[in-house]
Amino acid sequence: MSKVIKGIFALCLLGMLSACSQTFTSNVTSFHSLPRPSGEKIVIVPMDDSLQGSLEFATYANMLGNQLGKLGYKPANGGTADLVVELDYGVDNGKVFVRSFGGYSPYGYWGGWPYYDPFFDPYYGYGYYGYWPRRSWYYGGFYHRPEVQSYVKYNRILKVNIRPNFEGAKNIYEGRVEGIGRSNDLTELVPLMIQALFQNFPGASGTTQKVVIDLDKDK
Repeated sequence: MSKVIKGIFALCLLGMLSACSQTFTSNVTSFHSLPRPSGEKIVIVPMDDSLQGSLEFATYANMLGNQLGKLGYKPANGGTADLVVELDYGVDNGKVFVRSFGGYSPYGYWGGWPYYDPFFDPYYGYGYYGYWPRRSWYYGGFYHRPEVQSYVKYNRILKVNIRPNFEGAKNIYEGRVEGIGRSNDLTELVPLMIQALFQNFPGASGTTQKVVIDLDKDK
């Protein structure tokens, strides 16, 4: 296979990869009868009692509290809270997906002289390239050897409930963030899910909105 053609193919592939957007996508659903914040004091607790005293939970609760603080809520700081905020999060064991690659991939390049030349490349397989005289266009392609790849995708979820701080009080806000992706790292995912929850907080009650967050790297 010609080094020139290899170079052209590599540049085309690099261009396609650089054009791919890197985002974190979630569905955010909320139900609420939440009044406008007016300085209410809040305390954040885990829905799962086993997380009581967890430093990891405390880290995420602090992130959630910072977002609520921007809206006008205040931390109770050991005093009596007006509202109780319940937080839960998790990732499942994942599901394995399998996909195969193969078939024909075209390429092109301006300029040159007319010829047709089939070739065999040990990596790409059989292919050809040639010349279209009337338009000064190199053309060609590869017949790829089949490749099979497997990968795991995980379901991740974050839940937040808010209720008044008295016995028998009902929730005045229920929100959840759901998504699927290849990462199961909660230290990366929980901050992103909290960010997604507050993109349009509290949102229209009884609706689900798709939230897309741009990333510096793929999640």
